[in-house]
Amino acid sequence: MKNFLTSSLLALTMAVSPLAAQAATGGMRIAVVDREEALLATSAAKAAQDKLNADMKPERDKLEQLRREIKAMEESYQKNAATMGEKQKAELEDKARAKTMEFTQRLQQVQQKTQTAQQELLKRLLPSMGGIIEELRKAGNYDIILERSAAIYVAPEHDLTKRVLDRLNAK
Repeated sequence: MKNFLTSSLLALTMAVSPLAAQAATGGMRIAVVDREEALLATSAAKAAQDKLNADMKPERDKLEQLRREIKAMEESYQKNAATMGEKQKAELEDKARAKTMEFTQRLQQVQQKTQTAQQELLKRLLPSMGGIIEELRKAGNYDIILERSAAIYVAPEHDLTKRVLDRLNAK
């Protein structure tokens, strides 16, 4: 395992070294962008999140109500189990199981709606973002634009995230 890690690190170093050497000598211009940060900070994303929160409030309230009901049933069962008959225990267990299933189904629906809304937003904004990044690449004469998470350190003037965000908001 140690040999594998060592050889992987060596291979990565050898692959990156020519790029680093070329960039250090001024032959290559590199920039970074955090696409997720830029997308989530757009006014369109914030408006979509606010709308989603408002639309989903009744569902979240219902989930909270179900959670409280399930908790109350569990507490009642624990408190009264010793004095309850088998039929009463079974009925309470069945009710709790039904509430738990309803909670799970509603939670999955909320998660699906949220995911769908996020995908629609991405579908709408990603094409614009790609064009904006390409414009910035050409304007800045960059050879490579990396995702910011791929870099350990980036000088602020080489981080295009704010410029991408500004241009997305302008559209």
